[in-house]
Amino acid sequence: MPADMDGLADRVAQSPLITQSDGLHNPPRWLRDRVVRYVASVEARPGDPLPFRENPQAGAPADIETTVWALVALRQVGAEDAIERARPRALEALQAAYNPELGMYEPTSTQIGGGPGTWRMHFDAVVRIGFEVLGEPARPFPRGLDRLSDLPWVPVGDEAWRPWLDEAWAKDPRSAAKAAFQYLWFYTRFAGCDGVDDLDDQSRQVLAYMEARRDWSTGFIGMGPGVEPGWAMRGHRNLALNLLWPLSVDEPEIERMIDATLACRRPDGLFHDGGMCANMDAVHLLAEYGRRNPHRRTEAVESTRRCVAAMFRHLASPDGGFWFELAERDATDAAEIHTTNGLAFALFTLNYWQALDADAREYLEEALAGIG
Repeated sequence: MPADMDGLADRVAQSPLITQSDGLHNPPRWLRDRVVRYVASVEARPGDPLPFRENPQAGAPADIETTVWALVALRQVGAEDAIERARPRALEALQAAYNPELGMYEPTSTQIGGGPGTWRMHFDAVVRIGFEVLGEPARPFPRGLDRLSDLPWVPVGDEAWRPWLDEAWAKDPRSAAKAAFQYLWFYTRFAGCDGVDDLDDQSRQVLAYMEARRDWSTGFIGMGPGVEPGWAMRGHRNLALNLLWPLSVDEPEIERMIDATLACRRPDGLFHDGGMCANMDAVHLLAEYGRRNPHRRTEAVESTRRCVAAMFRHLASPDGGFWFELAERDATDAAEIHTTNGLAFALFTLNYWQALDADAREYLEEALAGIG
């Protein structure tokens, strides 16, 4: 089914439900206390360049994303006093993440090597969330399409993107979708596009190219032969979160995407591989698409409640964080445990649950008690 390039500007959705710097509505005191204690336990020693670690153990890993996830966790539970205490070190770390070579909060190493499925824009997007939480201005994103030449992986030439994506899609639709959306993410950011009305001819062509490859059985862009549906669901959420929703591009096949997301449920109540990222991705899709279409709303709410209950049952760590992956429960090497990232994603999931479930929004403490 070909995409209607001329109709893209007419298919405009509302802005996304919530931003990633929003907090929970009426978080219970016990949850706030738990989060504040945990974040205090992963605070790095004075003098360390990064203020927070991924778990409380000696030898725990840390990068700039860890700083952001700690701040996000505090914002989610309304711990503004703890954010203020963390502000000086956190702000210094965020500012130090700026790369003057690229003019963004992205290390040059992420632009070199790797195939179509390589993350190219993850750090910049995450660091800017940290600045939002602190209420501090980030450096403006660079402008001018000539900046694309600073990215070695970007195909050179007005029409070079098409054979590049043709080749990638023939090999792996999931990786190709990731490459396409990151290419268009950089393109539209450099061009200063705020919505579909701002897109030029080339960016409209790339978007139409992606839409033409949307899988009509699941509704996901990136689903195809050899792609596991759970990974397609998670890849599509990243694509929508970072590209389609910010540009306010409406999407077809919402009912099929709700169906396909619900099909990723596991017997234990979690989604896909059971990890914290998978659960967050699924609940976010159900919340965002559920507000646009009532399809299977009751089932989506019940599935989300089961997922949250299973998160506390299977992924909550004794130290107050959440394991990022189920396998981390048995890990003995501190370098393999990411309970700070897991905690932030668990709280994001609660936030998306509140967006879908009115009872959880108004009475979160009771809702959490009710699911066991």
